[in-house]
Amino acid sequence: MLAIVFMMGIGACNSDTGSSSQEEEDQPKTVKKRREDGTLSSISPVDDEGYAHGVKVNLYEDGLTVHSKVTYEHGRKHGPAIWFFKNGKIYEHTNYYQNRKNGLTKRYYETGELYEEINYDAGEELPGKKKYTKEGKLIEQ
Repeated sequence: MLAIVFMMGIGACNSDTGSSSQEEEDQPKTVKKRREDGTLSSISPVDDEGYAHGVKVNLYEDGLTVHSKVTYEHGRKHGPAIWFFKNGKIYEHTNYYQNRKNGLTKRYYETGELYEEINYDAGEELPGKKKYTKEGKLIEQ
């Protein structure tokens, strides 16, 4: 009788472990990289082959301040990408398509005002780049 109760307990433990491992399989894998001094340098979701897949976050030397957020698809830049100044303001906002800049890229002054706009097609800069003063006046086209 004791053996039957013991076996039932093992069965219950095994079924619980099974559902837990299924939940773990559904969770995306994340790779955290650290510098030699131990500070965090990046956090990246990865696919089954270990390639970045999703939004990779790169950090400044302090390991806390976000330097960039870049979208990857199986190891290639694909989707929105944003770089930040150390003060947290956006430096550049761009889009990638199959690892090449594509569409409108905007860069900003460290104080937050628009600095320039550049259009790309499959990684090639198109004519019509615009630069602005901090006051918003167009200075180059």
